[in-house]
Amino acid sequence: MKRVVKVALFVAVISLTLAAVAQQPSKPANNGEPGKNIFVSRCAKCHDADASRKLPDGTNLLGRLAKSSDPKALLAGRLKDQHERDAVMLYLQPLIERSRTPESGGHASAEPQRPR
Repeated sequence: MKRVVKVALFVAVISLTLAAVAQQPSKPANNGEPGKNIFVSRCAKCHDADASRKLPDGTNLLGRLAKSSDPKALLAGRLKDQHERDAVMLYLQPLIERSRTPESGGHASAEPQRPR
């Protein structure tokens, strides 16, 4: 009798644990593929796929975003949909971080280049 009670308790605990795990939402994959697709289709014409193309004033998008305290707000001018901005930021964030590190050799200048 004691054995049956122990087995029943064990099964109940396992069942409750599995039910709790199944109800937790899974985290979305933290890849920037959807954001990259949006960026390439809507932004890369002017900024290149890696956002590093120099603009007429000598700056580039990565440099502007790297220097901004709220880079997502800068994207709001062209990307009106919040979900699109979030997806694009997931894609751009590693590029922004890389551009902020001096050893990366990033070309993310937000300052215009003056001729010498």
